[in-house]
Amino acid sequence: MPRFTIFKKILVITLLLSLLPLFVSSVILLANLQATSIKLSMEITESDDRQAVESLQMRARDLAENIKDFLHQCESDLLFVSRSRLDRETLLDFYQTRLSEVWQRGGGATEAQGTHEFRPIYRSIAIIDAKGRERLAIRNGSFVPERELADVSAPANTEFKSEDYFRRVRALKPGEIYVSHLTGFHVSKQEQLAGAPDPESAYDGKIYQGVIRFGAPLFDRKGNFAGMVLLSLDHRHLMEFTQHIDPGKNAAALFPSYQSGNYAFLFDDEGWIITHPKYWDIRGVDPSGKLVPPYSDKSSKADVDSGRIPFNLDFAGFIHPGYPQVAEAVRAKREGHVDITNVGGAKKIMAYAPIFYDTGNYAKHGIFGGVTIGFQVDRFHEASRKGSRLISRQLGEHRKASGVIILITAVFSALSAWLLSRGISVPLRQLTVSAKKLAAGDSAVRVAVNSADEIGVLAQTFNYMADELDRRKHSLLATLEELKKSRLEILDERNFKESVLQSISSGIVTFSPEGFLTSINSTGRLFLGEGIATGMHYREVFNGWGILGDRIADVFATGSGYGRETFRFDHEPGKTHFDVGFFPIGVDSDQGLTVTLRNETERENLHEEMMRLDRLASLGKLSAGIAHEVRNPLTGISLLLDDLHDQTTSNPADKELIKKALVEIERVEKLINALLNYSSPVRAEFRECDLNRLVNDTVLLMRRPCEKQQVQLVMNEGEVPPFRFDPEKIKQAVLNIIKNAQQALPGGGRIEVSTAVADGYAVITISDDGPGIASEDQPLIFEPFFTRKGAGTGLGLSITQRIVEEHQGRVQVESAQGRGTRFTVELPLGEQKEAD
Repeated sequence: MPRFTIFKKILVITLLLSLLPLFVSSVILLANLQATSIKLSMEITESDDRQAVESLQMRARDLAENIKDFLHQCESDLLFVSRSRLDRETLLDFYQTRLSEVWQRGGGATEAQGTHEFRPIYRSIAIIDAKGRERLAIRNGSFVPERELADVSAPANTEFKSEDYFRRVRALKPGEIYVSHLTGFHVSKQEQLAGAPDPESAYDGKIYQGVIRFGAPLFDRKGNFAGMVLLSLDHRHLMEFTQHIDPGKNAAALFPSYQSGNYAFLFDDEGWIITHPKYWDIRGVDPSGKLVPPYSDKSSKADVDSGRIPFNLDFAGFIHPGYPQVAEAVRAKREGHVDITNVGGAKKIMAYAPIFYDTGNYAKHGIFGGVTIGFQVDRFHEASRKGSRLISRQLGEHRKASGVIILITAVFSALSAWLLSRGISVPLRQLTVSAKKLAAGDSAVRVAVNSADEIGVLAQTFNYMADELDRRKHSLLATLEELKKSRLEILDERNFKESVLQSISSGIVTFSPEGFLTSINSTGRLFLGEGIATGMHYREVFNGWGILGDRIADVFATGSGYGRETFRFDHEPGKTHFDVGFFPIGVDSDQGLTVTLRNETERENLHEEMMRLDRLASLGKLSAGIAHEVRNPLTGISLLLDDLHDQTTSNPADKELIKKALVEIERVEKLINALLNYSSPVRAEFRECDLNRLVNDTVLLMRRPCEKQQVQLVMNEGEVPPFRFDPEKIKQAVLNIIKNAQQALPGGGRIEVSTAVADGYAVITISDDGPGIASEDQPLIFEPFFTRKGAGTGLGLSITQRIVEEHQGRVQVESAQGRGTRFTVELPLGEQKEAD
């Protein structure tokens, strides 16, 4: 048996002392590095997942908000058209001005960049009468010929063979709106692909053409149904919201990659997909108008192979249980995300958010549907996998180097082993500390690289991994900043809408369901006063506005009585007639009430003036007819009485009676002549004349009769330049007024006539100091045949008014009992248009 010598023992002990610590430290070091690698990979993966999910969720939420605003804009367009003149010019102008940009692919792979075009938002606009017959319709930019207009009361006559929008709109109340689900002919897989291997390369395939109908009923003045307005939203503008989203890129994509799983789509409140890269997934009807059944575990192989399988999330649980869960969550108005595998086999995270909308068919769940944005899980973990691979590779190299070092250090002393151990352990401790800081969220930490060996390479790998994580963090922050900017742009758009609301000429006031003021525009404050503040009760707001408070109370109590009504209030001059509208917010005013106020005083005054002119025209025709019918027999009676007067000599009393009869007949003759002059006036002949000279001549003509009556007639001339007018008619008008003033001064007095120029008008003022005109008579003095003088015809001032209006001027009267009367005639100095 060989003896174990001291040399061997020392050698063995030396080897053990040098190799065992090195071996143990290497094993511990490798174990720590492996644990650190796993921990770093997990931390990076979790951080990537969390940040990516938050980014996708925020993007889905903002997209849902944009779609909601777009749908409400369509409602506003529908209300605008229903309240506009429904003629061809107005409809065509509306159709041509409601445009939105569409980014679409070209006709082949060489046109992969696509084209940007502004296309009409509405595929068609139709005006339908009460029986369901299309009265006007615009499709594809032009009016449909009358022979092609359809009777849409029968669903079989509608565009997609089964639509019942006419029946649904006819059942609506005033102010309600019908909004349909997406309708269009289903596009099969073969029709979209057209021989291409996938949707991305299907440039020449068929596209889905569908519409969402927006309808509003029309009512006549009696509240009876008079027809409807129908706007058909082009499905291409819905596709624009999701078609170009690529969650893996900052830039938009012309067409999303379905195989990658990085795309977005919309589904409605019934679970049907309504936008998708695969058109055969979108809900649709067959050529007979029947809804194509959804893809389910019971779908036939022939339907699956042909792509005749629209996608409904409620029936897609057999593909992945997350799909029906997303549909139920959105109907419950929740947002979130799920891990899911799509039909193409891509594992991804899918963020979803509800589109809040409760009009028409969407009132059942209070949502239009949902937005989903998906992104491949593998893409999230690319950075962490890359770092793990680098660390694993370096760990393998380090294990090999450690074995070599153990062999070499066998000939070195414990000092060499200690130095080697220290040279390895210190950098690794620094790397571990830095890794912990990085895991704790300090993305700025870096490891100093002091050597070019494996530890240095490992430190470089760690620094590269930290740089990559920091770059992705800044990329996500930049994405968040862009989302914030988009949010600010949306807020700017909302502020623009509020400014438009403030500029509307009608007062718009909204109340909460409890009757308290929630908002009021500037016109509303103009009508109701600056003291009105939010939070006031509607009875306090409309205090002094008659029965308006009771009317609002009745609307709140009964949930009915919506629409517009005309009220008359003795509020202030110029604001006496108001058109008041009552419109619910929500269903039966469960979210409040909108009250609109529109000042209709000027229109009512114009209506009364038109009625007065109609009465005067009818009176003129009647007067002319009576005068012509009476004049001929009256002339015969006058001649007979005159002859009888000449023959009667025996009885003076009879002769006196005949003489009086002749005087009365002459008086009737003068009245008939006045009626004829009034009903058939001579056409005005305008020429340039001196107004002062004409008025002076008229005053001179009346001065002698006035002096006999002890009336002082005074003339005050102003500087009036020559202008065009009919001197004979103006002379007659001035003469009529002076005669009226003279007759008002039987016991003497003063009449003052003056001329002047003011604001582009020649002004003639005739005033007297007589007893004045009774206030109740002042509105009637220009009416034909109105007179308080037994011997007058009552036509003088009416003729005067017509002469002045024929000159496009104005005549006004100011009078008070006991303080005299003043007539003011204003004639424009500019060019006059001669009456026909």
